[in-house]
Amino acid sequence: MKKILFFALMAVMCTQTIDAQRKSGEKRTPEQVVENLDKKIDLTDEQEKQITELYKEFFNQKISREDRKAKMDELNNKISSLLTEEQKAKFEKMKSERSKKKR
Repeated sequence: MKKILFFALMAVMCTQTIDAQRKSGEKRTPEQVVENLDKKIDLTDEQEKQITELYKEFFNQKISREDRKAKMDELNNKISSLLTEEQKAKFEKMKSERSKKKR
């Protein structure tokens, strides 16, 4: 009986540790987001500056959970308007891959 309790307690403790690690990840800064985007779609310096400003504005807003998707779509449209056709294709591919991962 003691062994069963011990293993049950260990299982609960391990589960909580894993959850805590997943949830306590640091939030990314606009600069980190743009750096990641730059690696994937090769932004120019001017595009990096403009997109960083867009992300700063987005991150500084207080957005309700219900409005988040609409605001994110708006942000993505603004970003797309700054990109070349080749970059837009890569950006759209990134967004579709991201949405597939969420499902």
